[in-house]
Amino acid sequence: MRTKTGLQTLSRTSLQIGERYKTIKNTNTMENITELLKTLPGEAKDLVLNTQKVLEGESLDSTQTWGVALASAYYIGNEAIIRALLADAQSAGLSAEALEDARAAASLMGMNTIYYRFRHIMRSEHYNTRPANLKMLRMKQVSTTETAFELFSVGPAALAGCEMCLRAHEAAVLKGGLNHDNVHDAVRISSVLHGVAVALSTLIGRDG
Repeated sequence: MRTKTGLQTLSRTSLQIGERYKTIKNTNTMENITELLKTLPGEAKDLVLNTQKVLEGESLDSTQTWGVALASAYYIGNEAIIRALLADAQSAGLSAEALEDARAAASLMGMNTIYYRFRHIMRSEHYNTRPANLKMLRMKQVSTTETAFELFSVGPAALAGCEMCLRAHEAAVLKGGLNHDNVHDAVRISSVLHGVAVALSTLIGRDG
């Protein structure tokens, strides 16, 4: 039978373990992106909260979170967001290999989302039966893992609204051992960052 003192000790130990787990799980630092978010107008408060939430790393680990965020940011093309995320990702320990794959995923998706969305929209055998004749060797010559590269590609695919791309990358991510929560969180990251980019653009002309 446990004494009151013993239960209190057990409770404190459990709390300490829980706090330690929380610290380990949420290792993403967001100093630079937080400073950028402070510049958003008041009507974009939801985006501030959402950015902090999705970058904490919910179903994704730190590398996956920053990789998806950076691939999405490069695809969106907002320099302020890219610089802030890059600084925070490197502070959080993102490897050079993961950064290379995020950049490569964004670049290739810049091509693929246009071409494959075209094929999907046209729904014509005149185009769908033709070989793409577009090189995509980097998708197999990854610096991290093929599954990570596919996950990084999900954000840009969602941003472009490319159904064929989304279905293909989702299938590859699931085949690689990840799950629907991971795919869902990747899209949430890309959608929130797109919102931040739009909110930043609304600052233009406010002082004019």
